Amino acid sequence: MRSLSTFIILTGLLLASTSLFAQGEANNWYFGINAGLNFNTTPPTPLTNGRIRTLEGATAISDATGALLFYTDGSIVYNRNHDVMENGTGLKGDESSTTSALIVPQPNSADRYIIFTVDEPHHFNADNDASTIDSDGVNNGFMYSIVDITLDNGLGAVIDTQKNIPLITYDTTDATQVAYKCSEKITAVKSETCNSFWVITHFIDSFYAFEVDQTGVNPNPVVSKTGVTVPISGYRRNALGYLKASPTADKLAVAHLGFATMTGEDAPGKIALYDFDNVTGQVTNETVLYNGDAPYGIEFSQSGSKLYATVGLGDSGIDESFIIQYDLALPQNQIAASGIRISNENGSTTSDFSSGALQIGPDGKIYRALYNFNTNDGDYLGVIENPESDANNVQYRDRGILVNTDGRRISQIGLPPFIQSIFAETIDIINNGNSNDTNLALCQGQGYRLSYQMIPGATYRWYFNNQLTTNNTPFFDINNEGNYRLEVDPNNGSCPLIGVANVTRNQNPAITNVTLSQCDISLPLNDGRSIFNLEEANSFMVTEEALFNFSFYQDSADAINEVNEIPNPQSYQNQPNQIVYVRAVNKVTGCAGFGELQLKISTTTANDIVWAVCDEDGMNDGFTSILLNETESALIEGLANTGFIFSYHLSPEDALSEQNPITTYQNTVAYSQGTEIIYARIEDTNNNCFGIQTINLFINTVPPVITEEEMALCTDKTLSIPSGIKEAGQNVQDYEYLWSTGETTESISITQNGTYTVTIIDKDTGCSIERKITTISSEPARIERVLIKDAQENNEVIIEVSGSGVYEYALETEDLLGDFQDSTTFTNVSAGTYRIVVKDKNGCGEVKSDFFTVISFPAYFTPNGDTFHETWNLEGIQDASTTTSLIRIFDRNGKLLKQIAPGSSGWDGTYQGKLMPSSQYWFKATLENNREVTGSFALIR
Repeated sequence: MRSLSTFIILTGLLLASTSLFAQGEANNWYFGINAGLNFNTTPPTPLTNGRIRTLEGATAISDATGALLFYTDGSIVYNRNHDVMENGTGLKGDESSTTSALIVPQPNSADRYIIFTVDEPHHFNADNDASTIDSDGVNNGFMYSIVDITLDNGLGAVIDTQKNIPLITYDTTDATQVAYKCSEKITAVKSETCNSFWVITHFIDSFYAFEVDQTGVNPNPVVSKTGVTVPISGYRRNALGYLKASPTADKLAVAHLGFATMTGEDAPGKIALYDFDNVTGQVTNETVLYNGDAPYGIEFSQSGSKLYATVGLGDSGIDESFIIQYDLALPQNQIAASGIRISNENGSTTSDFSSGALQIGPDGKIYRALYNFNTNDGDYLGVIENPESDANNVQYRDRGILVNTDGRRISQIGLPPFIQSIFAETIDIINNGNSNDTNLALCQGQGYRLSYQMIPGATYRWYFNNQLTTNNTPFFDINNEGNYRLEVDPNNGSCPLIGVANVTRNQNPAITNVTLSQCDISLPLNDGRSIFNLEEANSFMVTEEALFNFSFYQDSADAINEVNEIPNPQSYQNQPNQIVYVRAVNKVTGCAGFGELQLKISTTTANDIVWAVCDEDGMNDGFTSILLNETESALIEGLANTGFIFSYHLSPEDALSEQNPITTYQNTVAYSQGTEIIYARIEDTNNNCFGIQTINLFINTVPPVITEEEMALCTDKTLSIPSGIKEAGQNVQDYEYLWSTGETTESISITQNGTYTVTIIDKDTGCSIERKITTISSEPARIERVLIKDAQENNEVIIEVSGSGVYEYALETEDLLGDFQDSTTFTNVSAGTYRIVVKDKNGCGEVKSDFFTVISFPAYFTPNGDTFHETWNLEGIQDASTTTSLIRIFDRNGKLLKQIAPGSSGWDGTYQGKLMPSSQYWFKATLENNREVTGSFALIR
């Protein structure tokens, strides 16, 4: 076998052939629900014109330049205008077949293409009963149809007499095999001789390789009975999964979804690798790489050194899944163990999407169909960016490229298969270091030489837009847009080498010449020099400034050659009457346009001003924020032109170069009195500097008063409201006053509640402040009731009042006034005589209650002669001569034992001269205000 490095993306070459097969044939993809990708751009562009609606199988074919020819889901063929191709219906593929169709050009024919189709081998159709639910009720198996692209005015047509021609991929003596006919797997690859293809499928335990050459399809396949046996009893589920040949045409890989033994059931599947002889079509040397779960998609890297598969977790394959990579450069017995799961951009090796198809693209990247059966999410394709890398370095994005750009498209679980040889490595005639990047964008008038190395004895053929040119050298100096292809035949028996360049030209941007006017404030004045910000001209030279990179030069030749660039264009000091040359490069296309920038010195001027502001931010600390646009009218006062544009800067250099503009300024020196300066740049509407003027800032204080205050207005009294100036220690004569009542005095007198404002104006600076005084009604309290809870462990006194004031309360004895409190309840009150004082907090007076008594009593007494607790009496009523209160004492049977007066010596524990025993006794006290108190106490002997 010849060296695989010489194999190229070529599929039908005879020396006399005018039809070559190059990478452009795979540049248009259609799949899923109206989804598609176009690889004529880098990165590929989503397509929105497709009519395919398929769960799995679909394919397409383009010409060598990447122009679409036609596409199909295996049942309907659509031409390049997206209309149904003439005689393009009724093909026997199935949109729910893994690989429902694959297109192969007939070698040595520029006009004929062969569509291979495979039906969905459904168990519902195994009895060939037309009443069953699937399609025509028959498993149609492996077939092909031929398209003549010259028919229907070049739109192509399926040749009626060469449509749905069956191919035998089963044992015709086995009725069960005849019922199913084929699995859902097709792949294609070039042969060793470079003038034919192998189209390969699999069924049960055998590979069937059909050769396609210049005479058409050889119906007698090379059969390789090898490897594991996929039970036909588990169809149709066992038929699912992809078969792929390596781009280097020496390997096959297959993903078997399951090995079920009952129809329609799920079971664990396998991934297997084989050697393929592209001379004989034989398949040999099986290596099982994975056992279990539900493998579905399979794909080789461009060099054939890496193999990728998608595997659904579990047996069904419709929920979560992962991608696994195998290193085929290892010895065969180590490949299975090299399997490593690939992480996505979030670091996870598991995806929420099902185990969809994998397909290598013309750019060498591998794309993954993404579809979530639970959420109907299919907006993206996954992308393996660097398939040749080791697994740990692979960059994979689960949401790699958006295909649903308008909300009407879905990537389901299939992607279009192509002849795998298309994706083998090509030669780099652009010399950009990436043979997969065949797009070359040039600028208007830009020359370019495509080239390849000189190989002794080789023949060089250059094609432009698929037409052979007269150039037979390794070089091509290109002038026109289009598709360039170099075919290098080493004339040593190896296949020709192919290089492709798709050339486009972008327009050079149109640049408008601009005059930039600057003010002259540098010394010496009027010398024709100043400091320019050259970048200020950018927006006037192009319509969309953000799309360009600008550079500036003192010489036009320097601008063209990109040498001696002006290093700091934002602060450039000009020469008198100077022209600067501008190079503007479009960031997208890289194309450059050139313009001239005339530098002009302005001698006009506006007004330097003193700007005094008041510190009105409420802080009254000498610092305030200044709105600089309020200075505009003063800056141009007396000037006739009104079309001015203003900007404000902290230095004259910034004003000249138009850097660091500000709109507000916070002074840094308290009550600045001309020590801080702002520089105002004034331009006309053509961006010409009219003047750079100074603004000297003065910060003046406002009257230092409390701006909001609340005062109480006592009922039926007059209240004097002050401006607050006198209270602030200021001279009242230095200010003017304007009250909301119309009065102009420093203070006013009022008799009605309300909100009163006064504007206080500093006579010297004009700074003013508004003070607001809100009055509230207040009055002395009215005592409604005093409630006494005494003769208990915690004596309480509660007062109830009414009135509009805000009150505070204190207990007062005849000798002492206690502390005031906000609560109307006094707790833990000792026995004694009190009254309550109620004071209005707003100063509207106080009232006092009558005196009242708070009593308590001992819980026990011990009349035993030790002089301690010898008698019992109420406490808190000290003078028996001035009270009418009476206390009666009873035993437990209610017998009256004694009557005593408060303040007397009390009861000594006897009755009619006899000692009463230790016991509990009761009392009832009737006080002078008819208040009664009862309780009990203990006599202890």
